[in-house]
Amino acid sequence: MNTKKKYRIGLIVERSRAFGRKLCEGIITYAQDRDDWYLQFLTPSDLRRRQIRDNLDGFIARVTSNAFARLLKSTGMPVVDIYYENPLPGFAVVKTKHEAVGILAAEHFIDRRFKNFAYCPYGGGRTSAYCRKSFIRRLRRAGFECNVYSTKNEPSYCIDGSDHISDVLSPPKDAKQLEKWLASLPKPVAIFCPSDLRAWQINEICHSSGINVPREVAILGLDNDIIICGTSKPMISSIDPDAQKIGYTAAETLTEMMENGIPERMIIRQIPPSGVVTRASSETAPVEPAWLADALVYIQRNAKHGISASDVFAELNLSHTLVTRAFRKTLGVTVQGEIARTRLEEARRLLSMTDLSITQIAKHSGFNSTTYFMQSFSKAYGIAPGLWRTNLNPTFHVRP
Repeated sequence: MNTKKKYRIGLIVERSRAFGRKLCEGIITYAQDRDDWYLQFLTPSDLRRRQIRDNLDGFIARVTSNAFARLLKSTGMPVVDIYYENPLPGFAVVKTKHEAVGILAAEHFIDRRFKNFAYCPYGGGRTSAYCRKSFIRRLRRAGFECNVYSTKNEPSYCIDGSDHISDVLSPPKDAKQLEKWLASLPKPVAIFCPSDLRAWQINEICHSSGINVPREVAILGLDNDIIICGTSKPMISSIDPDAQKIGYTAAETLTEMMENGIPERMIIRQIPPSGVVTRASSETAPVEPAWLADALVYIQRNAKHGISASDVFAELNLSHTLVTRAFRKTLGVTVQGEIARTRLEEARRLLSMTDLSITQIAKHSGFNSTTYFMQSFSKAYGIAPGLWRTNLNPTFHVRP
């Protein structure tokens, strides 16, 4: 007779946006890997119904208010919060590593040689605050300052915790102030928005104001919501927060709590973003002439594919002498030097954001051998790539 415990899990997660749907995909993938998990989508009001509440073993929820948090707490069951705005003792938290998001956004723009930067928040809360702080901190480490948009009329969105976000693709309440702010920024400028919706709004206002995106204003959002990013013209670049992994990890964490009991200390697990999905809104370089900017974009796109300087010359269809002179005068490097720099930046991103082996990173970054990659990295940064990764994250075990 099979007496294995069956777990019935209540999911209270909005599913009207890509982030929420991908969270659910991660949870569902975990459930499919087991034969003892049964999922039930709920709304917060369902928790008041005893016949539903008493038939569940645990919850995964976006805890969106103090009242909702208290209601979950009153069930006495394990709770994994995947929102982290209203944490309570006894809850576990699995969330985006927002510090890594801000750093990734800053480096995306720094790698493209921007000198002017701006941050446009949306909705307030912990997410926006954490992203802003790490974005600005990384810029300052590189010697840059950041213009932060601020208004009393800043829009917000409301998540009801189940299946609805109360915002639409329409002009924001602060559209006029945003228009003035955008006009006042030194150009070209790179703007990071901790929301694809806010990035969409910025793009629309730029279009109506005659500001060219991405030549004058480059835009980067967060969440990689293809419905928002893909319907914008130009399409919006966005950071993918790896919501599926957040969902999967939340499910793993809930299993631990159901099997081992609710821990006295809060569990907090942070998932780094998987990377930037680069689209037209940030696919530029703030240099003149235009063909030089095009050359840098070509290198950004293709350095990891093993291109050489001769491929850049062929793409531009200009003389080697003219191109080489422009690179040296404007950028202070040769064409091949810029390709190498771009590869090394990609390698650093992979070292910090993934658990790929050194050999895999060399290949994915465009280096023709692991040995050459390790020599190039050590020469550029004065440290071996494996040790650089370990110093960045002391708990990481370098793979061969």
